[in-house]
Amino acid sequence: MRAIRFIILAAFAALVLSPLTTAALAPAAQDAKAKAEIEKELSQTIAPQEAKPEAKPAAPAAPAAKKPAKKEVVRTEPIVPAFSGIKEQTAVYVFYAWLWLSIVIMIYFLRLWVKEADRVYKAKYYEPEESPRKDNPMPAYLGD
Repeated sequence: MRAIRFIILAAFAALVLSPLTTAALAPAAQDAKAKAEIEKELSQTIAPQEAKPEAKPAAPAAPAAKKPAKKEVVRTEPIVPAFSGIKEQTAVYVFYAWLWLSIVIMIYFLRLWVKEADRVYKAKYYEPEESPRKDNPMPAYLGD
């Protein structure tokens, strides 16, 4: 019984502390230097693509001319673990509440199941000598 109370207390403490731990782990804003470096790198990678090509003399058109493949822009922005808005923050808190509520309900049903098992054990329901089932004309197991 003490173990179940301890588990319930620990689950409640985790429920209460989980929003505080996620808020502490998520930084509020990005570092200004890192942001400036990323913008500089992006401007260097994007600038050559935006440059205008020089005028070249017209070459005879070939029937199967291959077009050069486009370069994909690689973004090196850091991913910041934070909520993007109030809706997302609320959704996370609702998920935490649902998760811990379901755990508490499952522990409640487990306690009822253990209480019923203890009651059946104390009544010696399955021992043949003192069982209240000894006068039962039905067999103890199906197929007997």
